[in-house]
Amino acid sequence: MNQTFVCAQTTEVPREVAISATNYAMRCAVLLPPVGNKAPTPIELNVYGKAAERFARTTKGSQIYIHGAKLRFDLESRTYSLHGGIIATVDESFPILNTVILSGRCVKDIDHEDARAFKTTADGLMICNQTLSVSTGRNQADLFNFYAINTAQDKLNNSELLVNFTRKGVGLTIQGKLTTDSWNDATTKEKRTATKIQLVSMTLAPKGNDGSRPIEPQTTVASTGDVATLWGGKSAEDESDAWTKTSGGSLPDLPGQYGPAPELTHEPF
Repeated sequence: MNQTFVCAQTTEVPREVAISATNYAMRCAVLLPPVGNKAPTPIELNVYGKAAERFARTTKGSQIYIHGAKLRFDLESRTYSLHGGIIATVDESFPILNTVILSGRCVKDIDHEDARAFKTTADGLMICNQTLSVSTGRNQADLFNFYAINTAQDKLNNSELLVNFTRKGVGLTIQGKLTTDSWNDATTKEKRTATKIQLVSMTLAPKGNDGSRPIEPQTTVASTGDVATLWGGKSAEDESDAWTKTSGGSLPDLPGQYGPAPELTHEPF
């Protein structure tokens, strides 16, 4: 699973880019609103199919809602991008959403002694970093760094859960939000930023077959004729995977990466 539901603001007019000899996408730089006291998150949005035709009319500075886009991470440039989804123009009354849902496998064990992987601050905060390998098809994967931060007294202690229950190869589904830290480099004095996924909740994949019987439905629903049409007979749009019709079911490649998920020899943070 790889789905993103976020609000953003366009920082340029969408531009057309070719993704094959016969297909194109509309590409646009957007900014996600800041989370708490953090910085806004810059990200590239790529829209396909009929959604791209409508998105082409979007102006600079528009507030948009991105529904069901796929999140990508280019390991070489260390940048995120969004692909596909349904795009809607919204106004300031629309709630600010920032939700990322990813399913994959953890790529490492967490070393309790390594402060880059797990630490407790002087303020009593527990911080834990993990990396998830998420398939993009064709035996390829993206690596997503994510972190949990909470106090030891929190009822839902995601940091502790990550330390105690995630290991290399363990299947995991996470819900998080894209956040960006901003600071001035101590040496160059230049402004630096780093975007990560902050964990909100997690679900471990079920263990292997334990021999139990499959769950059987307890009730049946009677068929009593045709169901009355809703919304004037219109059907819901399904354009979040528009490119899969022409790319064999896989996400478009990004430059500079993409083979099988690498075996990490050091922390990618």
